[in-house]
Amino acid sequence: MAHEMIGTQIVTERLVALLESGTEKVLLIDSRPFVEYNTSHILEAININCSKLMKRRLQQDKVLITELIQHSAKHKVDLDCSQKVVVYDQSSQDVASLASDCFLTVLLGKLEKSFSSVHLLAGADATEWDWLCVKCQQHLPQA
Repeated sequence: MAHEMIGTQIVTERLVALLESGTEKVLLIDSRPFVEYNTSHILEAININCSKLMKRRLQQDKVLITELIQHSAKHKVDLDCSQKVVVYDQSSQDVASLASDCFLTVLLGKLEKSFSSVHLLAGADATEWDWLCVKCQQHLPQA
């Protein structure tokens, strides 16, 4: 079923370029299940995974996306509507092919209402995923 276009795709090389320009300008959201996030994720990414309850609360506007981001983050996040937001789930290849009622579509739609630039990272295979995690970590500030 067709739905209103949400977000735009971004490839791994473009994400790396965005991170090189300064991570404070990029909000990374990992929408995979927590077990996958905990196994391997891009540093500084915030895990917002699907649960039926959370999907329903987002759809009914019972929780603001900014509240969900703050709650899910490991530390306080300075949110700015001009930040670029990149969402990834490691399997979605195309924004247009997402079902209108899937969690990722709901998440992207809510993000677009709060941020001016929302992108879906085109799915990467295992080799590209490993490369991306290493490459992105090189561009993040060391603690």
